[in-house]
Amino acid sequence: MREIQEGRWAEGARFPSDQELTSRLGVSRMTVRQAVSELVNDGFLRRDHGKGTFVTRPRALRRFWTVISFTEEMRSRGLEVQNKLLGVRRVIPPGPIRKALRLGPGERVLQIRRIRAVHGQPIAYNVSNIPLSRCPDLDRCDLEEDSLYLIIQNRYGYRITRGDRAYRAAKPSRAEAALLGVAPGDSVLVVEGATFVDREVPIDYCYEVYRE
Repeated sequence: MREIQEGRWAEGARFPSDQELTSRLGVSRMTVRQAVSELVNDGFLRRDHGKGTFVTRPRALRRFWTVISFTEEMRSRGLEVQNKLLGVRRVIPPGPIRKALRLGPGERVLQIRRIRAVHGQPIAYNVSNIPLSRCPDLDRCDLEEDSLYLIIQNRYGYRITRGDRAYRAAKPSRAEAALLGVAPGDSVLVVEGATFVDREVPIDYCYEVYRE
């Protein structure tokens, strides 16, 4: 996995056979097969029946849906994560978001727009809406360096308890396609919903667009 991440094999390159890896690494063929299967499951490799095994782009979505923090999940799997900050502003959210966050008229949120990348490859476009009444001065924190939810928990003493998400296939807008490096006609996965802390208090309403 490290050699794939470091670019020893380009995307689409044929991966060494089990026999080659067995000889090179000095381990059993069973060990090699298990390791290759794990790399396939994690999206680093793909098997083409009758052709061989090939390097592919890591699919960051795989086995992710039960985890709230993208950054923490990716790092736990040994993946290098970057959060590129596109913009931060204090705004009055539209009605549906205000309702989901249980805010009164005129209450503002900190809207945070970011690109999530894994090893330099854009994976997701994220927009978070954090109530300023619950996280004052959040915009003074470094929102690129660490997990947003980890910052919220450590700075404000909350405990993230759950996230309610809705998923749908869609076509990206031209702006989203440009940010993610895909064509406007490509399919993406849109994930949207609220995240809650102790006592079922909503702390974020996020909108995310994931590329294939």
